[in-house]
Amino acid sequence: MICLVELKMNFKSSVFGIAFLALLFGNFAGFAQSISGFSPMFAATNEFVQISGSGFTGVTNVIFFNNKSVRVTPTADNQINVVVPFGATTGPIQVKKGATIVTSVDDLTIIGREPYFTSFSPISGSGGTIVTMNGVHFTGATNVSFNGTNGTITELTTDTQIKVSAPANVTTGPISVTRSNFTGTTSSNFFASPAITSFSPSVGRSGTNVIITGKNFIGATFVKFNGASAPSFTVNSNTQITVAVPTNASTGLINISAPGGQTFSSSNFVVMPSIFSFSPYFGKTGTNVTIVGANFLGTTNVFFNGMAASFSGVTSNQLTAIVPLNATSGPLTVATTNGIAVSATNFFLPPSITIFTPTNGAPGTNVTITGVNFTNATDVSFNGVSANFGVVNNTTITSSVPPNATSGPISVTAPGGTSTTVVNFYVRPTVSGFTPTAGVAGTSVTITGGSFTNATSVLFNGVSTTNFTVVDNSQITVIVPTNATTGPISVTAPGGTGVSTGNFIVDSLTLNIKLLTNNAVSVSWTTNSTGFSLQANTNLNSSTNWMVVTNVPVVTLGKNTITNSTTNAATFYRLKK
Repeated sequence: MICLVELKMNFKSSVFGIAFLALLFGNFAGFAQSISGFSPMFAATNEFVQISGSGFTGVTNVIFFNNKSVRVTPTADNQINVVVPFGATTGPIQVKKGATIVTSVDDLTIIGREPYFTSFSPISGSGGTIVTMNGVHFTGATNVSFNGTNGTITELTTDTQIKVSAPANVTTGPISVTRSNFTGTTSSNFFASPAITSFSPSVGRSGTNVIITGKNFIGATFVKFNGASAPSFTVNSNTQITVAVPTNASTGLINISAPGGQTFSSSNFVVMPSIFSFSPYFGKTGTNVTIVGANFLGTTNVFFNGMAASFSGVTSNQLTAIVPLNATSGPLTVATTNGIAVSATNFFLPPSITIFTPTNGAPGTNVTITGVNFTNATDVSFNGVSANFGVVNNTTITSSVPPNATSGPISVTAPGGTSTTVVNFYVRPTVSGFTPTAGVAGTSVTITGGSFTNATSVLFNGVSTTNFTVVDNSQITVIVPTNATTGPISVTAPGGTGVSTGNFIVDSLTLNIKLLTNNAVSVSWTTNSTGFSLQANTNLNSSTNWMVVTNVPVVTLGKNTITNSTTNAATFYRLKK
């Protein structure tokens, strides 16, 4: 709490009053002591530091960091001069008066006897550049070096400033000053002008790693290839940089910028062309293909898997080429005056099958298919049934006939399309069934199975017939031959012969006639006589008097039986198909 006391004494004429005010305000100032700063901000032990502030009257001690206390007598109420004690370390300064201690905001930096730097200017230059260095302990300096190479002292104005000329072969690095066997070194570098002496390789394309050799690369800010900035690079040392050629680079000089300035290579880095993509990725002869990449200027040739093509519309990053005659599936190549570029992926032309061998075989048979543009084939089919296969090369595929294959064309599907043979591959036919399963000579039989195309013969238990029709690849209709006997049915086609597992039963056609009482007759025959009708005639020698018997037969135990009334005249019966 502050109490205000009204003093009615006439201080203007009272010596006592003046003394009282001095005492009063002097004691009040003691409560307002503070540190506003000190100079210098750095000092060695046994060197003076001047502390500025207020309320220093009555201060007895100055305390340095690490609890090093020095007894002092203030020079004035706002100033204290103190010698840095031995053992003091970098940190704030404290001023103590009685029980009150105040602390500086800033730290006092404790330095050694060697020269100490606060700044130098300029921070970059070349041989002969005059550099002014500020700090302390420069008096008596005998040598100044730039990254280990001696410069020339041109002026030593005070203990706090020195001027020096950079050596002719100056390189980027710290500056050192030596006096009385004490050497001080700057905490930052003096940057010398960069220079490129060589680079390797001298030819490349986007993404190629290039090692640049020279000097004064520390702190480099960019690397450019003919003006195109590399997005990243590594400064391996003051004399080497590793960088990847940027995507949009073109043939020209390499440019490096560092704190000491910029430098250009004395020769060009040659950027070869690059192919990034093309569209479409497949097509037939005559298709226009757009190729996208870099450094296409100076294009001399475009190839489709080695076949030269015409091209147009060349810009730095694009051109158009026409798929040439006789081109085959494979990579694209762009050749320029600076080199060649080959696509990482293939351009695909439609596949074409020229021959296959063997031309027929059973399931599991290995078949070699010859043609062109088979690279990256995705399917091989035998009459629509997919098969296992292997692409030997762009012109050869090996495959095996799948278990359920039937006779028909072979097809190959690749990225460029599908090719189907004009001629068939013939698979050995199979007879899976037939209907009816029994009949007499002349009966029409339908045979089912597979690979019947171009069938050459049908046999009933070895008895051949030419009376057959190939309905399609899976069906044949045939008439049972006259001399057929019970046994398997076989079908022969270009792929071989297929035989049924079951037998076709050939029935004999027997007509039984029995005279009954009351002038009636019983006529019976086997029921499997499909397509036959019963006829009667009273004149065996007449071929025109045969009449169809219209009585409906009774079917019993595989026999057709009719009972017919007759006269005394002789009656003859026959079965007619």
